[in-house]
Amino acid sequence: MRAVALTLSIALLSGCFPHDAHKRTLAQLGEGGSILAGVAIEAVINSGADCDQMGPVASPDSSCRNKAAIFGDVGLGLILAGLVGFLATISTAEDEKVAPAIDIKADAKTEDKTPLKLPPGVKGNAVATPAN
Repeated sequence: MRAVALTLSIALLSGCFPHDAHKRTLAQLGEGGSILAGVAIEAVINSGADCDQMGPVASPDSSCRNKAAIFGDVGLGLILAGLVGFLATISTAEDEKVAPAIDIKADAKTEDKTPLKLPPGVKGNAVATPAN
């Protein structure tokens, strides 16, 4: 039960940090964990119909039905808390700022440069001509 309370508090209280991306990510992970825990509890618990099948008809076991109802409510609570927390975390997040566009233009001075002259005795690389 303490683990359920800890998961719920992390999922719901971590959404209070919309300005910090790291804490927002941790909140989303906690809320996802809450949803998964609720689904796992709902998948594992016995339903009331299972309790009726396990015991004798003459004396039904009411503790099995009570336990199934309590765990069913806890699982549903975890799922709903995770969904509401996730929606709150997403809706309170700031929009990411778009970087300003930068125009890159070629420098006009590069065309005005004089050709490179090699020192005496140094041969330049041969330029390959395409074969026809």
